[in-house]
Amino acid sequence: MNFQPVISLGPGDEHSPKSVSALPIRANGQESAAPTTFGLVNSLNSSQTHAANVLWDYYQSDKTLPEEAFADLDFSDGLAIQAEIRRRRVESGLTQIGWKVGLTSDRARKQVGIDDRPFGHLMRSFDSGVSMPANSVAGATIEPEMCFTIGATIAGPDVDPQTIPDRIARVAAGYELNERRAVVGGNLAMLIADNLTNWAIVEGSGVPVSDVQDIDETEIVLYRNDEECFRCVHRDEVDNPFISISRLAATLHRFGLSLEAGQKVITGAYTRHKVEAGEHWVAEYSNIGRVEASYT
Repeated sequence: MNFQPVISLGPGDEHSPKSVSALPIRANGQESAAPTTFGLVNSLNSSQTHAANVLWDYYQSDKTLPEEAFADLDFSDGLAIQAEIRRRRVESGLTQIGWKVGLTSDRARKQVGIDDRPFGHLMRSFDSGVSMPANSVAGATIEPEMCFTIGATIAGPDVDPQTIPDRIARVAAGYELNERRAVVGGNLAMLIADNLTNWAIVEGSGVPVSDVQDIDETEIVLYRNDEECFRCVHRDEVDNPFISISRLAATLHRFGLSLEAGQKVITGAYTRHKVEAGEHWVAEYSNIGRVEASYT
């Protein structure tokens, strides 16, 4: 994929407060959650409907995706089309397990010139320790991300990020597994419509959010075949996750959607790596847990 580095990627104080909601909440490169860029979305227009039909047909067959269907579409079009694809999947009997939020770093937002948070809908998850054939996913990549379990409904255009921790049941070490499907190049609408390249997530061990004193200080260390290949601190790479979840709720609100209890939410990748057969990946998240996946 030429559109790099991040839509699916894509960073407090040191004291010990009485509750996690008392922590200062900062975006990476921002001071607080700002209003979303676009307004409420209703029904699809003819161009969006055509693109949704083309993309749906592509998913049902191995045909080549006609890129011209997306040539004159933009960010908000891509969201509307993806929402329609999600609706069709759920109505066909598939189960949605949660959401991902994109553009969760300042560098990614500057790259595309948009201060907004696109969503992706999650339809497949695995437990830590999963092993899968490397050739089962086209152009497979792996991204370490925090994985949250929603404890109570989060909905609306202006949810206070400080209230988010009390509505989260758990935070876990996680991976997003991505697939190269449509050759999107620099077409942002197609990338968003195609679910931000998501294929699945892997959820590892975790803890109640209240057990993590300052989630922005979490250190993530990634190993490939027992060799360290990446290390970072959360705040240096992506936004505070509670701001990201608040902004995700605002974007979903435009489509009459919300975050519901039991759903999983991944809040931005720290790094992305291509995967090959024979690799075993382990990521350790300080004070949270670890997650593993293998490719054969």
